[in-house]
Parts: sequence; C-alpha cells; structure tokens
Amino acid sequence: MYYTPILTVHSWLRWATLLLAIAATVNAFRPDPDLSKRMPGRQWDTLFMMALDFQVLFGLLLYFGLSPFTMQAFKDFGGALQNGGLRFWAIDHIGWMVAATVLVRIGRVLALGAPTSQARRKWRALFFTLTTLTILAGIPWPGLAHGRPLFRFW
Repeated sequence: MYYTPILTVHSWLRWATLLLAIAATVNAFRPDPDLSKRMPGRQWDTLFMMALDFQVLFGLLLYFGLSPFTMQAFKDFGGALQNGGLRFWAIDHIGWMVAATVLVRIGRVLALGAPTSQARRKWRALFFTLTTLTILAGIPWPGLAHGRPLFRFW
C-alpha cells in the first residue's frame, strides 16, 4: 500500500538531491576570501544535506520494510549475495548512499573547522565532489542489470 508512493517520492527526490549536490559542489569551488565571514553560498550546502537526509529517510523506509527486493534478500542473505540484482539493493545501493551521507558530513565539519578560507574551500570542494560521485555511482541507472526508469510515475 505504501510501497509505490514512497518509491515514487524516493525516485523523484533523487533528482532534487543530485541537482543540489551539483550546485553545492560547483559552489564549493567559488573563492572564499575571508574566514571571518560565512562561507559563500552555504545555503547550497544546507539544502543539499537536507535533500540527502530526506532521500536516505525514504530509502531506509523502503529498505527496512517496504521493498520486496530487500525483503527477499533478508530471507536468504547468502543467496542474495549470489544474485547481482538483489545484492545491489541489499548491499551496494545502501552502501553507496550511506557513504555519500557520511562524506558530505565529513566535508562540512572539516570546512567549518578549517583554519584558513583556502582550507575551508578545499575541504568543501573535495568532499562535495566525492559525495556527488558516490551518489552517481549508487543510482540504479537504466540499462544496468538492476536499473530503474529515470522517471517513475504512479
């Protein structure tokens, strides 16, 4: 009953998350001339982290209760590891997305504690780039064995 609407929201939210990841990453490369001032464009960081948090929340709802793929994988985890499609949903996808969530937080914390504005810019640029690449790696792109449509409708 809840699977389809939550999956649809999760699917569409990936685009907002991905666009905000790109925006925050591009913004992180902007010059940051003065450590005494707020980071330039920090609202992009905040929006990106919020979108990623919501994406992970919907993903965890799917992972731990609603997805027939993960439910099947949990019934026979050893067998799921032998099946590429089930392994992607049970291990790979959640692994990539948890890694992205951790990376963006590490980058933000390192940037906030940086001793210079150049270091602040470097940490944001590095970790936001890594986060964006991690998200891209974890998306079930069409054409892959575990691929899904780019746009899901009810």
